[in-house]
Amino acid sequence: MIRITTHIILFLIIILQSGCYAVHYETPNQSSILQLEEKYSVYLDSTWTTKQADALLNVFDSISGVLNLRFSQWCISDTDLEDGIKIESKDKLKFVTISRYIFPVEGDQEALSPGKELYYAVVQFLTENGTNRPIIELILQKRYGIYVPAYDSLTEDTPSKTSKRYSNFENEDLMLIISVFEEFPQTLHKIPRLEYIVRRIDKGEEEDERGMSYARTGRGHIEFAESIFRRRNSNTTRRVIAHEKAHFLWAFVLSREQRADWAKLGGWRRDSSELGWSTTKERSAFVSDYASEKNPNEDMAESIAHYLISPVRLRSCCPEKYEFIHRIMLMYTEGYEPSNVM
Repeated sequence: MIRITTHIILFLIIILQSGCYAVHYETPNQSSILQLEEKYSVYLDSTWTTKQADALLNVFDSISGVLNLRFSQWCISDTDLEDGIKIESKDKLKFVTISRYIFPVEGDQEALSPGKELYYAVVQFLTENGTNRPIIELILQKRYGIYVPAYDSLTEDTPSKTSKRYSNFENEDLMLIISVFEEFPQTLHKIPRLEYIVRRIDKGEEEDERGMSYARTGRGHIEFAESIFRRRNSNTTRRVIAHEKAHFLWAFVLSREQRADWAKLGGWRRDSSELGWSTTKERSAFVSDYASEKNPNEDMAESIAHYLISPVRLRSCCPEKYEFIHRIMLMYTEGYEPSNVM
């Protein structure tokens, strides 16, 4: 009897305090509603459609291993919200408003990760707007196969590379990394041999090293320069994050034939120079100076980073490279399993 009364009181609080008013569109799938309530304590109001309820359930199911949630009431709004979500707390209850515009568009053949905006909004909810560090790290580990090590446990090949060279990631840094990694197709969220990430203190380094991040493919980690996070939401920072992960695609995902075809497309040839590579193409055939100066590996990493973060720029300068990468990304978007393509 006490339990029934408690539920009635909660229901009345929702009706009186929720800022979302009932707008009858379509009755959501009862199975999705019940599963959200029973598994995640998420209660939807009548602004939800069947497809939207299903989409939300899919997101929660994809990261269910990190959840231990209290009651929350969810509604949909036509407002364009920051990060697609607004979270309010009233009387120890959470009231969540989701923007209608972050739901995946049905039939969008261009989208590599069609639910990425909805996913990131749910991550904001689960991590309490990016303040819950244990949940942030757990999401990185479960969804992307990445862990953030304790720096005193790091081992390096030389005595000079100690934990004093590194600093802890801030929560905002890790939230940014999550949002960029989510840009990749789902079957590329986890990459073989990419196991952890570190944050290098680059203050005081030589000018040509400062700001440089490195994909240590032979050691299984990415070393991000601390200074790149000073402008966290800039496209430049986002491209650096995507660029370094793309090196692991080159090393462990792409076939030898794909790498050879890419080198041919970029006019790359082996030579006796210090870098071991040169190109017959003009600078205009590359998306950046860096892409044209190094080798096909760096060329592809730069191109993938622009494809994901600044696609218009890549398509306008290098349409053939855009289409090459697009075909590869779609292959991993359309149901290929990582175990089948490695």
